[in-house]
Amino acid sequence: MKNLFTLLLLVVTTVSFAQESTLLRLNYNKGDKYIMEMDMKQNMGEGAMIMDMAMEMPMEIIDVNDGVYSSEIGFKSIKMYMEQAGMKVSYDSNLKEEDLDEMAKMMSTQMKPMLETVLSSKTNIYGEVLEMKMLEGTGNADQFTSQAESVVYPKEAVTVGYSWTAEKDNNGMKINSTYTVKSINDKEVVIDVKGDISGSSTGSLTGVMNIDKVSGVPTLSTIDMNFEMMGQKVVTKVVIGMKEVE
Repeated sequence: MKNLFTLLLLVVTTVSFAQESTLLRLNYNKGDKYIMEMDMKQNMGEGAMIMDMAMEMPMEIIDVNDGVYSSEIGFKSIKMYMEQAGMKVSYDSNLKEEDLDEMAKMMSTQMKPMLETVLSSKTNIYGEVLEMKMLEGTGNADQFTSQAESVVYPKEAVTVGYSWTAEKDNNGMKINSTYTVKSINDKEVVIDVKGDISGSSTGSLTGVMNIDKVSGVPTLSTIDMNFEMMGQKVVTKVVIGMKEVE
């Protein structure tokens, strides 16, 4: 009888754990401030080009209205190292103009408009970007939409093993991704990402996302992409972190 009770307890515990579910939803509050840190490393192979770029982007929730979050996003700093055809360029927006070499000064001229850019975004509770506008700066705000919309959450609650798919078109590069819930605990939901790349480029991607269970914010995502573009093989690694600041 004791062994039977132990077995039943084990089964009940296992079933309860397997059925643990959560709703993935963004849960911002007005006035919340975050810093997005993005690091992108790209190697086009065979000595064609190597690039390492890091950016800091502050974000503030300006308004919350009926499940829609209005935010403003800017660019705090940009660091870039690029090597191509024997030429090396190292740029850091935190340095003074007089401390930059001639190549970095040319890069500074190109980066200045981005550093002056301020974007306005409206996002719903599922993480879908509803609107993106340029408040300050020049250029097309639509090019930033895919970066802001890292993942769109499903309507239903998710459990371990649950999968859903999404499609993005980034300037002709079509990405079909499958998100699978790897684990759920009291603090976060971990998701595996796999995808196929088609259109202007062909290839695949893999990655992992850590999502804060309370706020629904992807606190860390790592994506590895291998694709071919115009006959050139490209290996890209993108790491994006989001942390709340006072």
